[in-house]
Amino acid sequence: MIRVTFLFLFFLSTSLQAQLLQDPLAKSQITQGLTNLYQYEFKESALIFNTLKAKYPRHPAAYLLLAMQWEQQYFPLKDHPAQGKNYLAHLEKAFELGKEMAERDENDLEASFFCTASLGFLAAYEADQHNFMKVVSYAKQAYNFLKIGLKNTEKQPEFLFSTGMYNYYSVAYPELHPVLKPFMFLFQDGNKRLGLAQLEAGIKRTIFVKNECLFYMGYVQNKYEGNPLRALAYNQILSDNFPKNHWYLLQRAELLTLTGKFEEAESYIEKMEALKNAYYTGAAYTLRGMREEVERKDLKKAEFWYTKSIAFPFEERLTKDIRGLAYLGLARISYRERKITLFRKYLRTSAEFIEYKNSLIEYKRLSHGK
Repeated sequence: MIRVTFLFLFFLSTSLQAQLLQDPLAKSQITQGLTNLYQYEFKESALIFNTLKAKYPRHPAAYLLLAMQWEQQYFPLKDHPAQGKNYLAHLEKAFELGKEMAERDENDLEASFFCTASLGFLAAYEADQHNFMKVVSYAKQAYNFLKIGLKNTEKQPEFLFSTGMYNYYSVAYPELHPVLKPFMFLFQDGNKRLGLAQLEAGIKRTIFVKNECLFYMGYVQNKYEGNPLRALAYNQILSDNFPKNHWYLLQRAELLTLTGKFEEAESYIEKMEALKNAYYTGAAYTLRGMREEVERKDLKKAEFWYTKSIAFPFEERLTKDIRGLAYLGLARISYRERKITLFRKYLRTSAEFIEYKNSLIEYKRLSHGK
């Protein structure tokens, strides 16, 4: 259900079949394009990816690369309809071309990746729209290709990312979205502990998917495992290497706040505000509210920032849970001020946003009046 992104770099070093991947210049260009993308140098990465698409129109790589770029460049896609349509069209084209490769050779590892990756992006997009039946449909199609990776982690460590993600999320995601549980019989059983171990091994043993293993280990440790301090260690590496990346910036500011490192978080919150993006601004104001409430014990200022934050839009994948933190903060303040009707309102509203393990624990605590 979560995006599979940069795994195809592995195939740049192992495949001997596709014309594009035999080209040392193309390999170098893609590596440089991905570095530009991570650093939000979109003009440079787009030039590289479009050049590749023109030179190799029947290969899925450039179509997937451009879709990946648009997802970050036009964040969130729902606010950019034209780019959103291009995003979906390029993912569908990448799958079409990858499927053609698979039909020529069903054991083609490269083809299995491009099919899995493009379908994974499509499933994530539909999950953001809460179109869970489409999620299941895309996941079912992707699984037929993912099984190749599940069998080859010892042979090729680069598969540790996709396999670790599958093992973890095939259990964790239905736990949060029970509507999907009746469909899980279609897939091989996952194992969260094994998935974490595979992602951890991927950080140490892989080259091309190391950054993805780092990002999602941080994401999983914070959201599902309730361990933001451990998550922070993974994010540190990414933030040091890609300081311009907005997603890493957001993750860092949040994790520093959640671990009580408020002073250190301040500079990152200021950078979020400087982006002049409503989604990042709303999240930044929530984090400011948390500092006022938790560190400075100034409930009036905390309430000010929390109230201000919820006036901004939220994004389903990256800032929805932060919106939940704001409502939980407002609920705590209302409870302390004995404004019970308001407390119940904020607590009830928070349930629409929270999925973090620690937020769910906090919600339960507040629900019992503790």
